Amino acid sequence: MSKKNIQKNIRLSLEFDTYVSHNPKALDSVPRGSNIIVISARDKKLSDENLKIAKNSRSGKFVVACKQNHSWNIRPFSKWVAA
Repeated sequence: MSKKNIQKNIRLSLEFDTYVSHNPKALDSVPRGSNIIVISARDKKLSDENLKIAKNSRSGKFVVACKQNHSWNIRPFSKWVAA
């Protein structure tokens, strides 16, 4: 992963953390022990790279949190891969 994408992921993760701190119920749909993959509806390249990393992972449960404007859509990883 490029340094630029790492920086984008750090910013996106911070935005997700901020969203969750203001909307804690957003995590109700996340199964305990899951890894959260953050993606952005505005950055297909970054999103594809993050999804690919999760897809190639050999362990763990994943959910995907997709930033869409100022809100986040959280769904099971299988729903994003199938889409």
